[in-house]
Amino acid sequence: MRRTFVLHGIAIILPILCGLALLIDFQGITSRLRDLSLDSYTRIQPFEGNPEIAQQLVFVDVDEASLKAFGQWPWPRHYLAVLLQNIGLQEPQAIGFDILFSEKDRFNTEALEQLGGLEAGTLNDMLPDGDGNFGAMLSLTPSVLALALSQDGSSETAFIPGSISVIGAAQVPVLEAPYLLSPTEALHTAPGAGFVSLSLERDSIVRYAPMVARFEDRLLPSFSAELLRVAQGANGHILKQSGETGEIVNQLRTGRIISKLDQFGRLPLYLGSADRFPVISAQDVLIGENLDRLANAIVIIGSSATGLKDIQSTALDAAIPGPLIHLHILHQILSGAALTSSEITGLIEISIFIFVGICLGLACLRLVVALSALLVAGVSMVAAYASFSIFINQMILTNAVANITILLITGISVIILRALSEEANRRQLRAAFGQYLSPAMVKDIEQSGQKPELGGTTTDISVFFLDIRGFTTLSETLADRPQDLTKIINHILDHCTQIILKHGGTLDKYIGDAIMAFWNAPVAQADHALRAMSAAIEIQNSLDDLNRALKTMMGDNWINQDISVGIGIATGPAVVGNFGSKQRLSYSVLGDTVNLAARLEPVVKQTGIPITVSNRTAEQAGLNDVHLLSAITVRGRREAEKIHGYFLLDTAQTKIQNALSDAACLSDRQTLSKLIKDHADSLSQSDYPIRLLDFYRHICDK
Repeated sequence: MRRTFVLHGIAIILPILCGLALLIDFQGITSRLRDLSLDSYTRIQPFEGNPEIAQQLVFVDVDEASLKAFGQWPWPRHYLAVLLQNIGLQEPQAIGFDILFSEKDRFNTEALEQLGGLEAGTLNDMLPDGDGNFGAMLSLTPSVLALALSQDGSSETAFIPGSISVIGAAQVPVLEAPYLLSPTEALHTAPGAGFVSLSLERDSIVRYAPMVARFEDRLLPSFSAELLRVAQGANGHILKQSGETGEIVNQLRTGRIISKLDQFGRLPLYLGSADRFPVISAQDVLIGENLDRLANAIVIIGSSATGLKDIQSTALDAAIPGPLIHLHILHQILSGAALTSSEITGLIEISIFIFVGICLGLACLRLVVALSALLVAGVSMVAAYASFSIFINQMILTNAVANITILLITGISVIILRALSEEANRRQLRAAFGQYLSPAMVKDIEQSGQKPELGGTTTDISVFFLDIRGFTTLSETLADRPQDLTKIINHILDHCTQIILKHGGTLDKYIGDAIMAFWNAPVAQADHALRAMSAAIEIQNSLDDLNRALKTMMGDNWINQDISVGIGIATGPAVVGNFGSKQRLSYSVLGDTVNLAARLEPVVKQTGIPITVSNRTAEQAGLNDVHLLSAITVRGRREAEKIHGYFLLDTAQTKIQNALSDAACLSDRQTLSKLIKDHADSLSQSDYPIRLLDFYRHICDK
């Protein structure tokens, strides 16, 4: 019961501890598992979104072919002015540069004059003003430039054209940095600018997009948010905190578009295939080809070239250009895929799975190990499917890996601990019963999966008493040789015990030179009477071999006295269980049947029949050569008990024996005396037990 209590406690406490570890995000485990869940969902069913919207999100790629055609990066700014002009003529909704312009054009006239050792102003009329042209074109187009949060200083003035208003008192714990890399001042003509810094996880995989960041005392919009603002011609953004939204998430309103953010001001990304976005090489745009796809589109200009170091990793792609991440952010928002995640949903989710884990653990304690394992696997699969369904249908970022972890840790731990407990029970069982049950019976108890009744129950049993005849004389003879006496008695008891155990008996105790055993407990045996008699018959038949073995073992020390036994067996109801005190218990039997068996064994001395059994034993065993002897009075019983003995008789002797026993049972001394007188001579000349005939004479003399 103590083990059961402990196991139930573990089944309850373990999921609670796992849940608490997840709630406090111990060692960042909750975040890690949620990231794995998001990756799993993404790989199973990548985001598709609205395909028509995807076709309006275009990546103009400064690819390797463009660099080969127009030279290595950075290009002169007047190249970018031409690029921007050609795109602008197609009237896109917005144009974003996922490129930092935090330094002046390296091909500006001042730099070239210094490089060539020319006087200042020499090249003013000969070369175009790259930054000036680019800045002028930015002012004429719906353009958005890139900002970058930095840990290093910048000499440029911060350029933040898009403001963010906050509704709510609490300060959102958003991404922040002490410095901001802004475009050079000549480019502050662009209608929009947003930070392109992404929130990388511990494994450098992009899973969340910061939509709001903090620089000094100001909130900055992301690059994607600014593209949405410029595309709509909106003036700014409004950050409405969860306490004011009536929901469990923060909201960023940009014009008519609302983006649902987590508690850190991030957009959880549900990524899809990058192939859904049109890609146009920058060299085609510069030469005026393939421009029709830019009409009414949101265009992001960036680079897939490895050397420009704007390559990111996602759950779907080990290497993907950064501009495609921003296009995905736009596609997810414009498709209305508001993937939500918050502390409240996490708390609800973990609470549910703590409860499920407790139920699972308790169920595993009641089922067999194989079914428990199947249950754990089945419930885990159901949990995974439910989490995935909620993610797909409700767009809630459930933590399937954490949920399944709770179930697996609970289920597997309970199964293992239960298996260890059962093994401990088996060891205890073997220790408890191995001393008085055969190994085969102990194994049967283990395999049955049912504990024997140890508390005291009433059941039909067959009780067996064996006494070594002449042991008192043997003890007196060997009084000065106790070692020989011990050796002899141990050999006899071991020989008889092995036969008892062989026939499935339970050894109760040794009582000096006697053995007490019983059948049909703790394991049920329908043929317990037959088993008890079979053991008795085998012991009786093996006495010649036993005596020869004793003579060989003792040699010259043998006492020249053969060993014989007397056995009494009774069958009937008795109480079986543990008896004794708190300090010492004994698995034994009590009751009238035990008393009867103990009474039958001494009758052997009177009848000379080595195996004497009760009436029920004889009836249930159903053996031949079991003959009625007489009826004896047993204390506590109103009626006399018919007793039987096992011995061999021929047909004629059997007929006489039946007549003798009937007369003895009826206490008909006259008839019994006449039968003895008529058959004494013939019986004496045969192998009929003479002491049995004396037993009947003694009845007549009473």
